[in-house]
Amino acid sequence: MQAKKNELTTLLKLQEIDFDLLRSQKKLGELPQRQLILSLREKKKTIEAKQAQIDAMKKSIDGEMTLLNDEEERLQTKQASVEEKIASVRGDYRVVEAHTKELGGIAKRRNTLETELAPLSEKLAQIEEVQLQVSEAFEAVVKQEDEAVASFQKEGGALKAHVSQLQATRQNFLQSLSPAIAQDYEKACERCGGIALCQLQGSMCSVCRNSLEEGKLLQVKGQAPLSQCPSCKRMMVVSDD
Repeated sequence: MQAKKNELTTLLKLQEIDFDLLRSQKKLGELPQRQLILSLREKKKTIEAKQAQIDAMKKSIDGEMTLLNDEEERLQTKQASVEEKIASVRGDYRVVEAHTKELGGIAKRRNTLETELAPLSEKLAQIEEVQLQVSEAFEAVVKQEDEAVASFQKEGGALKAHVSQLQATRQNFLQSLSPAIAQDYEKACERCGGIALCQLQGSMCSVCRNSLEEGKLLQVKGQAPLSQCPSCKRMMVVSDD
């Protein structure tokens, strides 16, 4: 009888541990940082997509401006060369006229290039401003994510350590039970969502709240201190009184 009472005490302690395990695992799964981290990572993806779009626009404008600036440099070089030719020929009116006409064409094209470069420069400045804003937004999200991860690791790490300790203690208690009772307890845990024990309260199961018919009630009481609920099939603790 004393051995049965000792096993009953162990089972009740096991049930307390399993309740704590369920609460701790649920709390771990519901830590607010987890959802915040997922939300921030989605936000990062959105910002990264925006960054890629802006970078592509900037690259396109940079390419256009490079072509125009390269042409401007070639025209400057050509203009200087033509001016040297004009200075060297002197007196040859027709050659001077031809080169002067050429200089006019160069000047006209350089004016056109300046007209084309101005709006591109303005647009590039606007893009670089937006690029900076997006970069700052990304850095802010990264900082938030780092803080959330650190908080999650701190709080979640403590919970995980507690869960590991509970699991080790649980295993020790299980090993102190007879193999048959330990097996019955584990099966009841699997079958009943981690709540393996119930108690007889009057004629009612403390967990499923179903009342036992008179014949079943007498049978359960006859198996005190440990029986099984006829309804939910949990291991039922039955007091001697």
